[in-house]
Amino acid sequence: MKKSIKVYTNDPKNEKLTLELFGLVKTFVTVKPSKVFLKGLVGENLSETVSIIPGENEDFKILQVNALKGADYKHSLKEVEIEGKKAYELTVENTRQTEGRYFDKIFLITDRTDQAPISIIVSGYIERVPTPNAEEKEMKAVPEENEPEPAGE
Repeated sequence: MKKSIKVYTNDPKNEKLTLELFGLVKTFVTVKPSKVFLKGLVGENLSETVSIIPGENEDFKILQVNALKGADYKHSLKEVEIEGKKAYELTVENTRQTEGRYFDKIFLITDRTDQAPISIIVSGYIERVPTPNAEEKEMKAVPEENEPEPAGE
């Protein structure tokens, strides 16, 4: 990473300075996908699995999984191995049985006190199962012009 900062001073010889900062940013964790979006019809089984992969030379243990609300879904966590490293899979399953939307956030608390909890946004969009409207029902009841009449009538 490289960033530049302009510094203004009251020194007449150096009224404006440019400082350049260089640094290596280490990835603590990779979360794939970073957000969960559950979309479907009422009654459908909707779920998504999120991989939580520690960064290089970053070990941690997930101690707790807390949802802000947790009303419209359930979640489960299991330890797995991904690319030869200890990792986790968080499965989020919709439990909402009515149409509508929901938004929530899951927090993963680790044993690393030097890091903030890992947060994952969860949203759902559950639609009503479509039913044929009256016009479609009526059209199905009337035979099409090219359709032959049933025999024997």
